[in-house]
Amino acid sequence: MATIEAVQCYAAALKQGQKEYKNCVHRGLYPYIQSLQHLRQSAPLSQISLGTMEIPIYLIVGSTQDARCNSFSPGFYPLLGTETEFAVKWTNLCASQLSEGIHDPIKCFEYLGRFYVEEGNKRVSVLKSLGSTTIRAEVIRLMPAQSEDITVKIYLEFLEFYRCSKCWGVHFSDLGSYAALQAALGFAKDQLWPEDFQKKFNRRFFAFRNSFYRLGGAGLGLTAGDALLRWLHFHTAAEFMTMEEDGYRQTLSAVWRELCVYTETEPIAVSLAPMGAEKKAGGGGLLSFGKKKLRCAFLFQKNPDTSAWTASHDRGREYLEETLGDSVSVQCYYDVDPERGEDVIEQAVSDGAELIFTTAVSLIDAALRVAVKYPKVRFMNCSIDQPYVNVKAYYCRVYEGKFITGAIAGAMCKTGRIGYVGSYPILGVPASINAFALGVALTNPDARIDLRWHCLPGDYMGEFCRQGIQLVSDRDHISEQPEGAQGLARLSPDGSLKLLASPSWLWGEFYVRIVRELLQDPRRIPLAEDSDKAINYWWGMNSGVVDLRLSPDLPEGMLALARILQNGIRTGAIQPFQRAIVTQDGRVVNDGSRPLSMEEILKMDWLCDRVDGCLPSYEELLPVARPTVRRLGVNRRLIPPEEAGV
Repeated sequence: MATIEAVQCYAAALKQGQKEYKNCVHRGLYPYIQSLQHLRQSAPLSQISLGTMEIPIYLIVGSTQDARCNSFSPGFYPLLGTETEFAVKWTNLCASQLSEGIHDPIKCFEYLGRFYVEEGNKRVSVLKSLGSTTIRAEVIRLMPAQSEDITVKIYLEFLEFYRCSKCWGVHFSDLGSYAALQAALGFAKDQLWPEDFQKKFNRRFFAFRNSFYRLGGAGLGLTAGDALLRWLHFHTAAEFMTMEEDGYRQTLSAVWRELCVYTETEPIAVSLAPMGAEKKAGGGGLLSFGKKKLRCAFLFQKNPDTSAWTASHDRGREYLEETLGDSVSVQCYYDVDPERGEDVIEQAVSDGAELIFTTAVSLIDAALRVAVKYPKVRFMNCSIDQPYVNVKAYYCRVYEGKFITGAIAGAMCKTGRIGYVGSYPILGVPASINAFALGVALTNPDARIDLRWHCLPGDYMGEFCRQGIQLVSDRDHISEQPEGAQGLARLSPDGSLKLLASPSWLWGEFYVRIVRELLQDPRRIPLAEDSDKAINYWWGMNSGVVDLRLSPDLPEGMLALARILQNGIRTGAIQPFQRAIVTQDGRVVNDGSRPLSMEEILKMDWLCDRVDGCLPSYEELLPVARPTVRRLGVNRRLIPPEEAGV
């Protein structure tokens, strides 16, 4: 009986192999298993015996000898006819497995996380055809030579991960991903996994991997590990460890657009201004729209009485209601702890919200997890450079205002040095520092900028006073409750500041324009299912969302200069970064013949040569700054993943 069944198994496996072979030929791919002889480097590789263990069959991709490769399709299914000696031996092995099991381990080499068979190719083929997921093997690891090759670097990270997890199956395309997965699962970078967790994770990952590839993951250019790490942006590790295969399939389907966008070379489309024309009627109403009323929700991490940032957005919310009247209804949620953010956002959806603004970057994780459940609700988060189609990011181009205040500072500077206090080393902040410095150079080519940071300990204002610095660019004006934020200010010997000029964030203008866009044509703010890219809104003076707050005590010439520069930026005649720019290390980033692109401006991680100071490292930061820098820092990809409990 076993022999008859084995013959039938070979026929089915041969059919599968021939199908796989033809598909590969049709797509221009190599139609056989790989040969380790072709992959190994010319230099001898060190060998490490790992002993006998269970290994995943799907990671066995080839043989150590060329001669054995043409007998199998890439999936280790047979290719030789039923009358061949090969077919007879394969069938006998299959009959043995069906009657009493195959107990002898294969012998193989592991190289860069994949396995190549030295002895036992047919055993692999038989067990694969019968549906086995693992096989016992005597494994020898071939260590690659030291190299700058990204594949080798990722493999070295895998070795550290394997030491902790004993998990073979997870592979990544990017450096840092193994440490990120460790952190996402709640482990420190070098923390060993308990044996029961290892087994459970392997079972769950195998089910996740199956779901990913059955949905067409092979065509995305992502590994199943890449997909898992992305999936964990929207779901918790606890969900992963308890979900069944149907659950993985459903949740992967819900974030499939996110996975597709993630593979794009340029996953983010930046909106620099509103698309639609502004159509106003008397009394601040609307002329005509496709939708009569839009239900909006605003979530604030704090409240207007305790946070100037919240107060500025709340004032923007009030302006939205005042301007659009009966065309919008708004529900507010204050003091939203990010740890319970999902519950509050769920409540907002339950209350009927169609457009939800989360006004702090700390709320983006909660927004992402809820957004995938409600594809017909639009979600926005106040942040920048976020590659998600389900949650759109928005921010303001404050560097335009900084350029103008820099020009004013340069014209008024008498000491040759101007102080600048940066907030956090996050996206957009180096652009503001450099724009300010270039503005200074416009009116005072010899002046230099002394850079300090709010996020570091120290008495920077005292140091400025001791150095005789009289002009300082401090925190910008963001609301009617500035809490000491003065933008460009005159510094008195007693340490007091007097406002001269400051960029002003007009969030109300942003909210009005976004809602108008949506009311005029919902396609202008597309849903995730209609998005080819993630959309980040980064609007500036030409959209009315950034203004300039000027002291009436400024000399008339300074007021006139500010108005000229502001008008030039609004019309596009003046672009702050279209000029000669040299970095602190002498690199020429612009010869003045072109404007820098928005990508170059947003992701600046350098300072221009007239700035004295540097971008602080993550380890130097005060604890209050670290969560924001971890999410939005200019060098956030270099920050080690956050460990459990940190």
